Amino acid sequence: MPGIVTKRFRIHNAEQFKEAFSEAADSVMYLFVGQIASWSNDAAPPTPSDTVQETRYDIWRTMIGGKRIQSADVSFAASRYNWANNTLYHEYDSNDATLASNTFYVMTDDYNVYKCLFNNNTANSTIKPTGTATSTLNTADGYKWKFLYNISAAEALKFVTTNYIPVKTLSANDGSSQWSVQQAASNGAIEIIDVLANGTSYDSSNGTISGVTNTSVIVLPSHASGTDNIYNGYTLYIPNGLGAGQIKEVVDYVGTSRTVTLNSGFSISPNTSSLFHIAPKIAIGGDGSGASAYANVTSGQLTHINIINIGSSYSKANVVITANAGSGATAHAHIAQPDGHGSNPVGELFAHNVMLNVQLNGSEGNTLPTNNDFRIIGLLKDPILANGLEANTSTFNQTAQLTVSSVSGSYTIDEVISGGTSTSNGRIVRFANTNAGGTAGVLHVVNENFENSFSNGEVITGGTSSVTATITNIAAGDLTPYKGDVIYIENRSPISRSVDQIEDIKIVVQF
Repeated sequence: MPGIVTKRFRIHNAEQFKEAFSEAADSVMYLFVGQIASWSNDAAPPTPSDTVQETRYDIWRTMIGGKRIQSADVSFAASRYNWANNTLYHEYDSNDATLASNTFYVMTDDYNVYKCLFNNNTANSTIKPTGTATSTLNTADGYKWKFLYNISAAEALKFVTTNYIPVKTLSANDGSSQWSVQQAASNGAIEIIDVLANGTSYDSSNGTISGVTNTSVIVLPSHASGTDNIYNGYTLYIPNGLGAGQIKEVVDYVGTSRTVTLNSGFSISPNTSSLFHIAPKIAIGGDGSGASAYANVTSGQLTHINIINIGSSYSKANVVITANAGSGATAHAHIAQPDGHGSNPVGELFAHNVMLNVQLNGSEGNTLPTNNDFRIIGLLKDPILANGLEANTSTFNQTAQLTVSSVSGSYTIDEVISGGTSTSNGRIVRFANTNAGGTAGVLHVVNENFENSFSNGEVITGGTSSVTATITNIAAGDLTPYKGDVIYIENRSPISRSVDQIEDIKIVVQF
C-alpha cells in the first residue's frame, strides 16, 4: 500500500536525539579522537565500514581520549541560505510538496532569520528584510517576510557553518524578540493570499470620502463611477484616516449622487478625511474564522490581495472573488502551520539535523595531548569507566600509561613499542619525562593489543628508535574497552595540534 514517512518523523528523531543531552536521565555523550598512525594515503582517508569489527572493536584500539558534550554544545540545524540581492526566494505555501527543498527562508548579515511568505509573484528580492516585529514585514520590492529569530554572536561562533545555521525554539521567556514572535503567532492564520489568475473587466475606485450621511451611507468623490449599482457586491475598505481597518460590503450604489449604501454600519464612522478603497469582494471560507482581505485592481485586472486580518484556526480555506462586473480572477490562501508562523522554527524550517560543537582548547589536562595529531573523530554514548561505573567525567584518557625507567634514548612519536616477555604492543602518543635526562617518565600509548597486556618489569623496545626502557607501573585507560555505543565515526586527514591552537569540531547528525 502507498505510504510516506513524513518530515515530521525526521524532526521527531532529531528532537529525541537532542533531548538525550538534557533530559533528567540524560545520556552521556563524548566526542572522541584517535588514529595517530598515518593512513595509507593521508590525503584520502579510507571510508569507515559499519561492521561490528570496526565500530565495536577496532575503533577502541586507536582511541586517544575524549571530551564530554554538554547540552549547550548541541543545537538543531537547518541548511544555510544567505539573503543576497536580486535573488528569487521561494514563498511559503502549505500545499507545496517541494517547500523543504527550496530556499523559502534566509539569514541576513545581521544574523536575523526570516521566512519568505510572499515573493511578489516570483520576482527577485532586492531589499534586505530588517526588523524584528511580530507582524508580517513588507519590503519595497513587494516581498513579505516573517521574522523568526536572531542568532547571537556566541551562537554564530559555535553553530554557524558554511552550510548550516542553528535553529532555536524558546521554552521560557528570555525577553528576546523571538519570544515575542512565538507568543504572537496565530494558529492556522492566513497571512498571504496568492492571485492565481487576474481576470478581466473589474471595476475599482479609491480616494478621499466626500461625505458621510451615517455609518452605513457614504458619499464618494466625483471621479467615482456615475453608473447605478456598478459597485454592488464589491467591498469598501478604509485604509487610512478615521475608521481605518474596517471593511463592509456595498449593497446599493446611486451613480448620480455617488452614494454607497453598506450592508451594515461602521463601528467607527469615517469622515471626510478618511481614505476609501472599493474593489471586488474577497470572501475567505473554511473552518477557521476572522480572516479578511481586500483586492487591488489595475486596468481591469485583479493584481493583488491584501490581508486585513489574518484570522486563526484554519486548517482548510477557499477564496471566492465576486463582483458586479468582471470575471475570471482566482486566488489561493496560504495557511500557516499549526500554532502559526514563528511559533516553532525547528518544525517550520524542517530542522531535522542536530549540530554538535566541541572545542579542544588545551584545557583538557593532557587527556587529549597537544603534541600529536589525530585522524578519527567520533561519538561515544554511555561508556563505562574502568571501575565499572557509568562515565560522567568531563574528559577521558584512553591511552595506557606506562611508567618507565632506564630509558636509553629518545623515543619517536607514533612509533610502535613491543614487549620483551609479552606479545603486547602499543603506539606512542607522547612521552612525559620526569627527570632532566629523560631516563624516566610516563609513556602514553594507544594499546593496539588489549588481549595481551604489558607487565611490570618488562623491557620494551621502540620499533623505529630501538630505545629500550623498563616498565615499573601500568595504568590502563579511563574507560572499559568495548563498553558504550560508538554511534558516529569520521575518518579525516591528519589534524595537527599545538598548545596555542583551538580545534573547533562541528558534527552535523542528519535524520
